[in-house]
Amino acid sequence: MQLSSGQRAFRIIGGIAFALILIVLYAPFLIMGMLSFAERTTAVFPPKDLSFISYQKLFNPDDFSLFRIPGEPLVNYLGPIKLSLALALLTSVLATALALMAALAFRERFKGRGVLFYVMLLGMVTPGIILGLGFRLFADQVALPTGWMTTGLLTHIAWTMPFGFIVFLIFLNRFDRTIEEAASMLGANTWTVFRTVTLPVLAPAVLASLLFGFTLSFDEIQRSSLVLGSDQTLPIAVIGATTVRITPVLYALGSLIALFSFVLVATYLLFFERERQRFYGAPTEDADSDADDNEPTPARRGARA
Repeated sequence: MQLSSGQRAFRIIGGIAFALILIVLYAPFLIMGMLSFAERTTAVFPPKDLSFISYQKLFNPDDFSLFRIPGEPLVNYLGPIKLSLALALLTSVLATALALMAALAFRERFKGRGVLFYVMLLGMVTPGIILGLGFRLFADQVALPTGWMTTGLLTHIAWTMPFGFIVFLIFLNRFDRTIEEAASMLGANTWTVFRTVTLPVLAPAVLASLLFGFTLSFDEIQRSSLVLGSDQTLPIAVIGATTVRITPVLYALGSLIALFSFVLVATYLLFFERERQRFYGAPTEDADSDADDNEPTPARRGARA
């Protein structure tokens, strides 16, 4: 199909805008990655003296001979990283399980369903500092000790579970329940239907909910600052370090986290594509040719007219 001059101009403008968006999104990661190899200063870009000393400081925080920048904060990020990973993993699993159960319940019609739907989303729309303060006051009233395993975990689940709930609702909205009915008619009980039919179809939604829960919990600071007590997650440690001075060690830490995030997203996309081909099949050349044949050409449109 031949494009008009207006369509070509629109495509060019759209391509330029898309390229600018990509630059704005990913240029900071490239700059941060380059600055992570700076040896002594953070004010010069590109850095003049390149080395891996920032990564050595990150993984060897007790080797004080490596810290040569005047006023550089001596922060051990390994402990907060382990705590953040443990909290994020536990949050993602529990929030996903609760979100899946809630979404399956919402497949049925029951009284108060609309009101309960908005109640489920309160954790998503409530300001972070208010949610953290509410959980802290609740813990003080019931004598619940503050920490990442108690108030921290509850707060993070309340924050991340609505995102997983929305993801499952989207997938269930397009779910064909006749396959579950067919399995039941063939003699499968409720648990067997869920394990062998429902859950495999919802596998991409489960993984998406896990990713939402992990990334949101790992990066959370507003809701964590009031409910963790003496425990310190990675975002709180980073905020504390930036009040002293921003050094290449923070850039090294940010580069590794960004790389890890990209790997997670790529893994999900590969898994999603595999599951899509498993249930719906890969597009074939015959289907593409049929679609092209069904597209009305100028001659056909004239014949129809």
